[in-house]
Amino acid sequence: MHRLPIIGKILMRMERRFQRGLAALQAVWLAALLTAGGLSASPIRGNDANAFQESQTTPASPEENALKEVDLAREWDFDQNLNLSAEGLFTSDFQVTQYTLQYGHDYEATQWDFGLTYDKYRIDVRSPDPLFQWEIEQRLGKGITEISSDAERKMAQLNLTHSLHNRVVWQGQTSYYDGFQNFRMLWLRDYYQEVYSLAGYPDVSPRGYQLGTQLRWEYLPASGYLEANFSYYKDWIAPSADEGPDGLELGRGVIDSFAYRLASENVLSPRLRSLLEIQMTDTMAREKRWGVQGSLNAAISESLVLRAQGGWVTENPASEVERSKEFKACFVGATLEYNWTDAWLVSVFGRYYRDEGEFQNSLPASNAPPKLKSYQVGLGTRWVGEKASVKITAGPYFTRYKTEVDDYTRFFEDLYKSRDWAAVQFAFSMQF
Repeated sequence: MHRLPIIGKILMRMERRFQRGLAALQAVWLAALLTAGGLSASPIRGNDANAFQESQTTPASPEENALKEVDLAREWDFDQNLNLSAEGLFTSDFQVTQYTLQYGHDYEATQWDFGLTYDKYRIDVRSPDPLFQWEIEQRLGKGITEISSDAERKMAQLNLTHSLHNRVVWQGQTSYYDGFQNFRMLWLRDYYQEVYSLAGYPDVSPRGYQLGTQLRWEYLPASGYLEANFSYYKDWIAPSADEGPDGLELGRGVIDSFAYRLASENVLSPRLRSLLEIQMTDTMAREKRWGVQGSLNAAISESLVLRAQGGWVTENPASEVERSKEFKACFVGATLEYNWTDAWLVSVFGRYYRDEGEFQNSLPASNAPPKLKSYQVGLGTRWVGEKASVKITAGPYFTRYKTEVDDYTRFFEDLYKSRDWAAVQFAFSMQF
């Protein structure tokens, strides 16, 4: 097999990723941003002759008919791509798995892809809250101090990309999910249902949807790109709860959010490619959250590639929110990938994240997470064929909470306990 220079392989893979509309929204503690390539479109050829004109012309030769058939085949030529992935986080009392299936179709200036995601949670719920323990003993028997819970989340997502001009590309996204967004929300729902079931804590049905649009402009041929995104999110969640003078007080059960993003991607040299993003998220009843993040892909040699990411986020909550404080977070990460053979690549990666803890909500007993530091390291291998690729990664993931236990937060200390996780991922991609 002819061996391509590694920078050529990088750009080809990035081109495919952008065309399939595979830009991610993952959680901020694992925010890692891959760059995308440009997109140029060629117009669909039409039929210049109508039926009347064809009837008046001299019959075409066999050679001319063959050329027309080739042109027609090219006109209807399209690419398809299939992506499968499975990943999980595992510790002694929490297990989280995710499975994704995505199919895409590329035809000339238009591409679309449709994806299905299935998440599975299994958790153990414990709390030193005497009322929580009393409710469990009444329902399950003496000596029971915890409950186990299973839940799932299903999501469907559709992306549509169309080239408006040879240098301007539009993309639309929409998704809908049913179920808990993460295991933390499941834990809180189970806790509140046990403690406040008699006080009237409602049955909840977490779900939500997202609508988004994006314009991508190639302002420098094959080397400079500018993206502008707008997204709207609506989520129905399990509300927080606390006993008040007038009975059970509930936190917000519905959240509306608007996100705005501006990004600049540039090929700095034949071996360097960068991406810089600025994002603002406006969530109801909260102050605006600002974030900056960037990535740099560097071909150190023909066989060695470095991908580095970093970012910073801040939010200053409204002063009238009780016990409020400014939220700050930052993350850095890097992956070093070695092109071992024409088909096999191996990699090592590491990520670090920290924040100052979420601010308190308006209820006396806040369930806001305390300060957090997390670390992840791992090894990976990837096989790249002519039309398919397989990737496997694995490694430990550590979460370290700085708990400041008081009367308001001690009931949630098990949820925010420092843990050691095992993280694994498998991904398969094929074009045909």
